[in-house]
Amino acid sequence: MAEREASTASSAVHGRAPPPRVVLADRGVAIGLRWSGVEGAGNQILAAKLECGPERARLVRIWRPFTDAPGRRDVVSRFATWLAEEARWAEGRLVVGVDFSLSLAETHLRQLGLLRQALRGPAVLGRNLHDRFVGASGDFTEAAARFRAELGRDRPRATDCYRGELQLPTSARSHRQTFFGLCAVAHAQAVFPPWDPPAAGKPTIVEVRPGHVARALLGVCSYRDDDRDGVARPSTRAAILRTLRAAARVEFEMEQAAQIVEDAHADHLDAVLSGTAAAAAWADDFHGVPSNVPRSEGWIHSIREEPWR
Repeated sequence: MAEREASTASSAVHGRAPPPRVVLADRGVAIGLRWSGVEGAGNQILAAKLECGPERARLVRIWRPFTDAPGRRDVVSRFATWLAEEARWAEGRLVVGVDFSLSLAETHLRQLGLLRQALRGPAVLGRNLHDRFVGASGDFTEAAARFRAELGRDRPRATDCYRGELQLPTSARSHRQTFFGLCAVAHAQAVFPPWDPPAAGKPTIVEVRPGHVARALLGVCSYRDDDRDGVARPSTRAAILRTLRAAARVEFEMEQAAQIVEDAHADHLDAVLSGTAAAAAWADDFHGVPSNVPRSEGWIHSIREEPWR
C-alpha cells in the first residue's frame, strides 16, 4: 500500500520542468513601446522603462511620452528627438522594443518596388513610405488606406510564422500601426538588428511582441479583458507580473503593479513585456535569427523560447 502511494505521488510530478528563468541585460536601459496608429496616437502610445543591473531589473516608469503633441504628424517629427534624449539619459546604453512591424513580407516589398530600400533597414524603408504615401501635407489615415490597398492580400513574413504571430504587418487591424511606426522611425539615429550590429553609444531599436513573451514564459494566450463574453483577466495579468518578478528578476512598486493589473486593455502590461523582450534579446546580443529569414523582412526579438526547459 505504501509503495502504491509513493508511486502515485512520484508520477504526479514526473517530467515537470523547473520554474522559468529569463536572463536580461546586466547594464543599461530597455524601453518597451506599446504603439498606436490611430488618430491622436500620442495619447495612446505607452512606454515602460526598465533599468537593468547585474542583480535585477527595475521598472522605473510607465508613461505616455507624446501626449504634449498627440497628432501623428507631431509624433513623427518628435520621435527622433525623444529617442536621442532617452539615449542621453541612458548614457548611450539604450534598447527600445517596439511592438509594430519594422518591415513587410518580401513579396509586398517587391510589389512596392522597395526591396532594395528594405535591405538597408527600417529607417530607409520608412522614409520611402512616407514620401510615397504621405508627402508634405498628406493625411496618415488616407495614406495608410492607400498603402494597404496597393498591397492587396496579406502575406506573412518568415518571422511571423516562427513567432506564431496572428496579426500580420498589413492586416486590417495592424496596417495603420505598421505604416505609422515605419514613418516614425524614418529619421531615428539608431541601429536596427538584425539589419545592423549593435554600435557603442547609439540607441538600438528592435521589433518585439509582448504576446509572445507571455506565451513563452507561462503559456498565457490572452490577458486582456474581453467585453464580448464578459471575461475579466486581472488575475492573469497579476500572474504574469509575479512570473516576471521570479523568472526575470524585474522589480516594481505596488502602485505600478496595481496600475498594470487594473488596465483592462493591458496596454501597460504590453509596454512592460515589450521592454522585457528587448532586454532579453540584448542579453543575447540579438543573436539567434534563423538563417532562412530574408534580410529584408527583419526579425521579432524576444526571450528565449521555452525558458522553463
